[in-house]
Amino acid sequence: MASARAQSTSWLLTTSSVLLFATLCAAISEYAPGLSESYYAKACPQAPAIVEKYVTKYLKKDSSFAGAFNRLQFHDCWVQGCDGSVLLNSTATNSAEREAHVNFGLRGIKEVDEIKAALEYACPGVVSCADILMLAARDATVKAGGPWWPVALGRKDSRNSVDLLADGNLPFPVFNFALLTDNFARKNFSAREMVVLSGAHTIGNTHCNGILPHLYNFTGGNNATDIDPALNKGFAAFLKKHCPQGNRTNTIFIDSTAGKFDNAYYKNVLAGKGIFITDATLIRDSFGKKLVTSFAQAKSTFFEEFAAGMVKMGNLGVLTGSQGEIRKKCQFVN
Repeated sequence: MASARAQSTSWLLTTSSVLLFATLCAAISEYAPGLSESYYAKACPQAPAIVEKYVTKYLKKDSSFAGAFNRLQFHDCWVQGCDGSVLLNSTATNSAEREAHVNFGLRGIKEVDEIKAALEYACPGVVSCADILMLAARDATVKAGGPWWPVALGRKDSRNSVDLLADGNLPFPVFNFALLTDNFARKNFSAREMVVLSGAHTIGNTHCNGILPHLYNFTGGNNATDIDPALNKGFAAFLKKHCPQGNRTNTIFIDSTAGKFDNAYYKNVLAGKGIFITDATLIRDSFGKKLVTSFAQAKSTFFEEFAAGMVKMGNLGVLTGSQGEIRKKCQFVN
């Protein structure tokens, strides 16, 4: 009887694991219409390998590019959708997304252009700049020690880019928990997914521009000693040393293990060492603090949910079929 009960319990656990795995696979394979993992299989089968080769080269030169490529995907997809619009240059009559306040210090655009040139040499007019961003973000994450996820391809590039759209859609580094939750909800992402994707701040570096409001005049009282009380005092002193008042352009690593994609970000936030106000605010909310604590303890859960979040993000507002174009150079419309 005991043996039969044990076998029954084992069967139930195995079945539950299989069902959970199947559910995760189903969730991660729901791509926007027109996208597929094999989209370039005939026209440019070497495309993923070319992107990976160049991403490897950039990360060997500077590991902080892992964060830069992650940021490019987010800052592209959150504005009009994943259409490569964040890469476009301004013109005499239009200020592009790259000029937006929220895109200060955006990196990796020159590198994406180099990848695009290699793809144009191998397969002229086939691979979009929007798809390059998706592959580069995934490959950079994996090479930094983070999770792998499938990348569906087939996006087309947009022909327009407006700075006001970026400032109106992307979250600013001074947002509190309620503003962050609302911002993500507008893209059909939950508060949990917001906390998960905030974990991208575990890699890369940042300019002081987004940190200064954390360190000086936090409450708006024109007081240079007015620091965010959520900050660890020793960490605040460290940040002030690297980011003197008024200095927007100095750079600093974004996390204690900035070259490695891990869950140290959540441990840092719990210790009062969140580098942006958007980081520190996660534990001011009880639900947010519960999630941060959970991800600080369970790296595998964070990895699984981060991968699913990046796949979901890659479906936002895509252009496919006859929509958009395949740019020859990512910074310019054809």
